[in-house]
Amino acid sequence: MTRLLDAGASQAEPLPGFRRIEVRHAGGLTELRLARPERRNAIDLLTAQELLAAALSERTAASRCVLLTGAGEHFCVGGDLKSFAGRPDLPEHLGTVTGYLHAAMSRLAALPAPLVVAAQGHVAGAGLGLACLGDVVITEEGSTFRSAYAALGLTPDAATSYLLPRLIGIRRAQRMTLLGHVAGAAEAVDWGLCTELVPAGTATAAARAVAERLAAGPTQAYGQTTRLLGEASRRSLAEHLEDESATLTRLARTTDAVEGIAAFIERRTPSFDGRPGA
Repeated sequence: MTRLLDAGASQAEPLPGFRRIEVRHAGGLTELRLARPERRNAIDLLTAQELLAAALSERTAASRCVLLTGAGEHFCVGGDLKSFAGRPDLPEHLGTVTGYLHAAMSRLAALPAPLVVAAQGHVAGAGLGLACLGDVVITEEGSTFRSAYAALGLTPDAATSYLLPRLIGIRRAQRMTLLGHVAGAAEAVDWGLCTELVPAGTATAAARAVAERLAAGPTQAYGQTTRLLGEASRRSLAEHLEDESATLTRLARTTDAVEGIAAFIERRTPSFDGRPGA
């Protein structure tokens, strides 16, 4: 049966047989937790499959914010090398694992809601890619970030070669992927890889607090803002200005926009429902 982070307070999507991913739905927040602390949350085929199933679930799709965490002291050290070693079909197997993992990441990236990541401890390989996927990434003192692929004679996956240079710049990305540089937590924040640095042992709690705040916010505005930021580097200023105007006009029809403006005028805290506009 699916394991819950808080069985007494959660309502879980029925995901029979899950062993690698814990899922918790609470209000508008969905928490997906990598649950292999004994393997530092390394990703094997079953983990990738379960992450995709969780990302595709209707409850996740309806969430106002998604929180991605890792059980134990480490967020994720990347692929589970022990499950890969010695396989005669290694190329095909890696293709299958990355197929599920990449589909899960594409789904999470496409959700019209913010993705918050708690990236503590060792964050490496595909774990680095998962961290980079977040709209908000909270890390803690003592954490480390590394690419690790070149040391294995492999190339990046989990969108690290796509996201990393966009977040920290091509030279820093080359330093991490080619030269094996390990970035510390403070450096990761300074470079723009992470959003905020918190004391050791508090990243998950801090990320959950941020996710809960975002889940109570204007979901449609968050989703469209994330989309606009992602599109900005791929088109001309004129095209982007046109999109900004059309999006702003569309969002003005939502109850959240009406409520937000009214709350500002009345000097009170807004109460957003996160529903789509007309």
